[in-house]
Amino acid sequence: MSRRVGVWIVGAAGAVSTLTVAGAAALKRGLIAPTGLVTAQPNFEGLGLADPAELVFGGYELRDADLVASAREFAEQNGVLSSEIIKAIEPELKAVEIKKGFALNGGAAIERLGDGRDGSLAEIVAMVQKDLRDFQSKHGLDDVVVVQLASAEAYLEAPREFNYLESFVGLLHAERRELFQASTLIAYAAMEAGFPYVNFTSSQGASLGALDELSRRKAVPHCGRDGKTGETLMKTVLAPMFVARSLRVLSWEGVNLLGNRDGQILAVPENLKAKLKDKDLPLRSILNDPAAQTKVRIEYVPSFGDWKTAWDFIHFEGFLGARMQLQFTWQGCDSALAAPLVLDLVRLAELAHRRGERGFMKHTAAFWKAPYGVETHDFATQMSWLYEYAEASKSAARSRR
Repeated sequence: MSRRVGVWIVGAAGAVSTLTVAGAAALKRGLIAPTGLVTAQPNFEGLGLADPAELVFGGYELRDADLVASAREFAEQNGVLSSEIIKAIEPELKAVEIKKGFALNGGAAIERLGDGRDGSLAEIVAMVQKDLRDFQSKHGLDDVVVVQLASAEAYLEAPREFNYLESFVGLLHAERRELFQASTLIAYAAMEAGFPYVNFTSSQGASLGALDELSRRKAVPHCGRDGKTGETLMKTVLAPMFVARSLRVLSWEGVNLLGNRDGQILAVPENLKAKLKDKDLPLRSILNDPAAQTKVRIEYVPSFGDWKTAWDFIHFEGFLGARMQLQFTWQGCDSALAAPLVLDLVRLAELAHRRGERGFMKHTAAFWKAPYGVETHDFATQMSWLYEYAEASKSAARSRR
């Protein structure tokens, strides 16, 4: 029997969310193939994953939200998502339930997007939990997966108390507003109420010891942080090659040019800080050479829209000190790369929750720039974890029959 699964998106009218909803609707109507959807591969057949075409969507947005207008704007600016598809799926876009979201310590760039709902920290948590339960009840959903897709919050150093659930909750009840961000409060509210949480952004979200502890206590899975879709994906594929061949990387320089709203937000240094940290982490971990220079730059180019171009220059040393170079250019539609992965992660999070799993979903590490508690960033190794998880899950299901 099929399960009704809800997807509550934070940043519900953004580009990634718009393409996620549109893609699921287009799949339902048979208008597109599941290209880019990892869980559509044969490895995942028989797992009993939720049908992406049957997902029910809702969420939060700071701006005035209209998904039909967002889809048309995206199509006009980026040449992706045809007018024919938009016309066919307009009922599904209009059916998405969107409520006013929350902003807290996200930085001035986030605040300019719109005024969010306000209240004490405890009131915000209660409002989020009510919204999720109402959404579940209204649509008769078996489960709801909360997905963070909102623009990157400003970097905020977490206090050491956030490593432990008891002290985290204590600071929340003490109304220490200066310590909390919206993404973290929503993650706490979701998991405390028993709903899985997925953080596709560089915002803090559930990447805290306290919230991992909460997820284990409540038997709800979580995963994140920062979806790996383009340049960083290439780094985690190529860097292990240099290590395996004993070729010493002297310098790895990366320049990212992007438009869209994310580019606009990341043009603000305080919002850029966490993103740069997440993008550099996998490469430094794989190379494991303090002498190697690694640098990432992100520049906002408004005319690019959702298209992102990354140019990487790799200077490396081989036998007899021979110095050589490798350069590559990656150009992709950012949201079209991200949207199918969001559907993958929703399906995997719902399955993990149904199976009674808790804590960080290590098998999803291949999806992330900065996966919680994971030190191995080799893409092939991370993908092997996912395939092994799928096989183990199918074996467990067969043994229960």
